[in-house]
Amino acid sequence: SSSSYRQDYIVRIRYHNTLPPPLAPPKLLDIPNHAFAHYTDPSFITRIARSMPPTIEVDSELGMPLDLHHTPSVFDNDDTVLRALIPPPPTDPKDRALLRPAASLGKPLSRGISGGSTVSFLRRTEYISAEQSKSSFASASQKAQSQAALQQRRAAKKAEEDSDPVRILAATMRGFDTANPETKDSGAGGMQFNDPAATNAERNWRECRHPTKPHLRPVETFALLPHIQGTSDIGGYMVFKFSTGPTDTQEKGKRDERVDSGIFMPVQTPALEDEQSTTTPSDPSRELFDYYLPIAPTTATAIKRKFQDLDGELDTPDNDFPFKYVRRYETKSCIKYENAHTANPEELAIVFRDGKNKDQDGLQKAAYFYPIIARYSIRPRRKVVKIAGMSQPKDVVLDEDLEPPAEAMRVRVRELNEAEKGRREEFR
Repeated sequence: SSSSYRQDYIVRIRYHNTLPPPLAPPKLLDIPNHAFAHYTDPSFITRIARSMPPTIEVDSELGMPLDLHHTPSVFDNDDTVLRALIPPPPTDPKDRALLRPAASLGKPLSRGISGGSTVSFLRRTEYISAEQSKSSFASASQKAQSQAALQQRRAAKKAEEDSDPVRILAATMRGFDTANPETKDSGAGGMQFNDPAATNAERNWRECRHPTKPHLRPVETFALLPHIQGTSDIGGYMVFKFSTGPTDTQEKGKRDERVDSGIFMPVQTPALEDEQSTTTPSDPSRELFDYYLPIAPTTATAIKRKFQDLDGELDTPDNDFPFKYVRRYETKSCIKYENAHTANPEELAIVFRDGKNKDQDGLQKAAYFYPIIARYSIRPRRKVVKIAGMSQPKDVVLDEDLEPPAEAMRVRVRELNEAEKGRREEFR
């Protein structure tokens, strides 16, 4: 495979002078220059003043004459009009901005101690930072105290409401009404409880809106329910993400339907066997899996049909599905959820059922959730062999230490036995 890379092309340019050398070297001429002595002579300024009269008329004090004809009483030896008023008149608010110093132009007006013009720049900066820190500390502390008091009042009120038996009974009844809307007004579900909080919550549920897009309205609602019969005997499911397409058909842009019925077989490694004999848990990043797919697309279709037909007999001649080995995968990353079976699971798989096949599968209209106990990101495993004369890391598993995978297998579908049902019931 060809690859391109960037390389800087460095060129050294030399400029050549093809002109012939001069016939003789340049001659240094002595040109007399008396400008410095001429300009520094004291008589130079006097001579300029005499030869070039000024363009303005000046008096004996070298001041510009003022036209005083429009000033009253100035020719009566009364110069009070030319003097400043004592006391000075109050400054108009519109003219206050004109009295600001030139250094403060373009800056916001400061208040308090920092607003004085007699304070130096460094001291004024110190006063400003001190005032801001005091105000911010006071506002932050007051805000934190008010929020803490509000949270305490809300927590006390919520604890009192949650321990109310009538409220607990009302919430339970409304839960049954939500799960069984056809029997909402019959039996104990039709009881009326004076619970404003529950009433507001029920009204908000009927008038629910999108949290970030208020203009959206729900078209259809589903009750969120667990599906115990659909849960595995380990209490949840695992999610596997391939780094590359598992089949060539999927790489060509077409989805391979056989992937829906694929099987992952864990590979028992010597390192994992040693760890299982101790109290230290195994490292999920070293787990290996053998991947199997149905031998043909028709086999994958038959497997799906077998799981959809719940009323059919399992022990039939067509209950035998051949699988072939694809490749061995290694774990690139793994996330295991410890609280998958608690009240706050981190990840769930949700399946929406419209209830049209209720007579066949027994599932009403609802959104059924299934716990996710682990998420794997896997990649094809490369061949690892031992090189003579080199030591191998402890966490590397050689291919010669692993059992070779089965090239094919035949899978049969059966009902859960009592032990498997018991393990599944533990996760209710």
